[in-house]
Amino acid sequence: MCGVMATLLLGQGTLPAQASPGTEVFQSFTQHISEQIRMDKQAFAQADKCTAWFYKQMGKKPPSAAQAEKIHFVPISQSDTDIDCAQQYPNGLEEAREAFGRTQQRLSFSLTFFQMALISDRDDDYAYSTQEMQDVLEAFSRTYHSGQSVDQYVSQLVGLFERHRPEVQFPVLMASMQTLMDRGYRLTKADQTALNRELE
Repeated sequence: MCGVMATLLLGQGTLPAQASPGTEVFQSFTQHISEQIRMDKQAFAQADKCTAWFYKQMGKKPPSAAQAEKIHFVPISQSDTDIDCAQQYPNGLEEAREAFGRTQQRLSFSLTFFQMALISDRDDDYAYSTQEMQDVLEAFSRTYHSGQSVDQYVSQLVGLFERHRPEVQFPVLMASMQTLMDRGYRLTKADQTALNRELE
């Protein structure tokens, strides 16, 4: 199962010739969010590193804060840190701290949306059935139209993510997840395994 998830979520393989449209939709949707998570992790790691760097320059110790998620930080070499942080945050510590909070929120949102995408695959077959696609669209107050192409379905689902991501609209996302839960959808062991991969 782990091998299958790695192929689907990380896009390291190709779909079988007989793959169903539902499989293609699931793969494209989760892969899109996974790529955004990767970028969010890098931005968060940079802001975190620079915040600590500015504190060090001031001879102060960064305040301890509980991490919202267990995140793998992208290494940044010390020689690059001085130049990057000073250039990226010319206004200093406060600007870096604001970036830290903002990037942490965006990363958390992307991870939660990824969780929703996994939950929406109710039977964990790595494909969206007609009912599953209908339920997830209706959870976001969107109408499901039968007979659309794979690209159209993917565009609808990706659109949900991109529409709410810029302003980090957690209330909308959480309300939609609650709608799915009310219909019997749950975070399964397989879902949690896939989610954990995104946190590595």
